[in-house]
Amino acid sequence: MNCPTRFLLVMINQLRSHFRFIQTSILLIVLSFSAFAQNDIPNAPVPPRLYVNLSAEFPEFLSNEQAVDLEKRLVQFADSTSNQLVVVVVDDLAGYEPWDFATRIGDKWGVGNEKEDNGIVLLIKPTGGEGEREVFIAVGRGLEGAIPDITCNQIVQNELLPSFENKQFYEGITNGVAVLESLAKGEYNSDQYASKMSRQETIATIVILAIIVLIVLFMFFTRKRGGGGGWTIGSGGVYFGGGSRGWGGGSGGGFGGFGGGSFGGGGSGGSW
Repeated sequence: MNCPTRFLLVMINQLRSHFRFIQTSILLIVLSFSAFAQNDIPNAPVPPRLYVNLSAEFPEFLSNEQAVDLEKRLVQFADSTSNQLVVVVVDDLAGYEPWDFATRIGDKWGVGNEKEDNGIVLLIKPTGGEGEREVFIAVGRGLEGAIPDITCNQIVQNELLPSFENKQFYEGITNGVAVLESLAKGEYNSDQYASKMSRQETIATIVILAIIVLIVLFMFFTRKRGGGGGWTIGSGGVYFGGGSRGWGGGSGGGFGGFGGGSFGGGGSGGSW
């Protein structure tokens, strides 16, 4: 073998060694970053639970009775279907976006069955000012077909946020959980849920319009008859007969543990 050929082979071997070293270094950096990132995510509760309140600012986000009832409901759902739905309340998201934090919780805790990946994480951050309080529904890979992103958004907008805005947290959670359970069990599908919401919105619009028409007619005939002070509109609402009437403005046990499910980033959220 002549010198140029030997030199070329030596250079190739050195490049291969350097390339392997670079590959190994990159892999170690990625693994270290991943481990560091996972340390920002809270550990699964011990003993395992499905309603987990980690908030120091809102230690009584739900009353004790509400928390026990919710835990029993979630355990029953897990036992009867193998799906797992966990409700997690936190004070902050450790710098993550809501979807990322909820997804990482699902993956780290292993919410859902390992074979079906049928877990759901309902993440709630009730701290902060208006528009800073967050909620997110993260869906395991195996349930993304039954509960797509658009349906998660509809659940957030229709079931969760209206109650949360009025500080009716238990009502909002149970409403949202009821829909998620029905979709996961196949009692109705996402299209049927959307159709149901559309019908309810149509009915609500008709009712509101009918009420407005009745109020206008009542005002018209009351004023036409005269007497009694008529009607006026003030900053506090609508008043009749000199203001005599008016409309003013205005933990249980039993859960055996998580099953090793994984998440792919599916879901949706919102803020209030």
